[in-house]
Order: sequence, then C-alpha cells, then structure tokens
Amino acid sequence: MASFALDGMTYEYFRQDSYYGPGAIGDWTYGEYPKVMASVPLAGGRTVGVYARASRWNPTQILVSWQDDDMRPHSAWVPAANVHKLNDSEWDIEEHRRCPEILRHIRWAKRLPGFPPETDVAD
Repeated sequence: MASFALDGMTYEYFRQDSYYGPGAIGDWTYGEYPKVMASVPLAGGRTVGVYARASRWNPTQILVSWQDDDMRPHSAWVPAANVHKLNDSEWDIEEHRRCPEILRHIRWAKRLPGFPPETDVAD
C-alpha cells in the first residue's frame, strides 16, 4: 500500500504498477494528457479527490497521475466512473490554490485565477 499527503492529510491508497484485466489498454498522446479530477480509492473503502493527469485507459479504468504536497509523483488505476475531465479554468484555480503564496505573483501577476490567458492561434 502507498501513501501520500494532500492538504496536510495523509492518505493510504492501493497502487497497481500495471493493469491486468479485460480489454486493451489505450493511451493519450504524451504531453496532451487530459486534466482530470479523480476519486482515488483509499484503504478502508473511502475515496479522495485529486487533480491529476490521465495517461492510459481501458474499458473500465483510467490511469491517473498526481503530485502530493511534497511534489512527489503518484499514480493509480481508478474506475472510469470516478474520473471527470476538467476545463482549463478549473485546473488554473487549483494550480493557484496549491502554489505558494509568495510565488503566485510570478505566474498570475494581475490575472485572476480561473481566467487562463488565451493561447495564440497562428493563421
């Protein structure tokens, strides 16, 4: 069993190094992994929501990866029903919340969190 700290709380979760089950495994393009909110199953039957990136999937589960309070990477196969795609605004708000206050002015300057800058589209 593995553990991680999130917002000062320590959680124990079941970590599978690889998936063994029905169906083929698909993957998203490296660098274009979807931003998601995943309810990670914990020891004892509860779940905890984490902001994560989804990298692989099969018909019933999605492999998600996230960082804990100490920026350590974690990953787990989570039931597909427990994973919800986030938009850029939702992701930006969480990044702002987790960024140390002293560093927020560097990334966000005078921009409000939740209003990501528009990306330039070349014609």
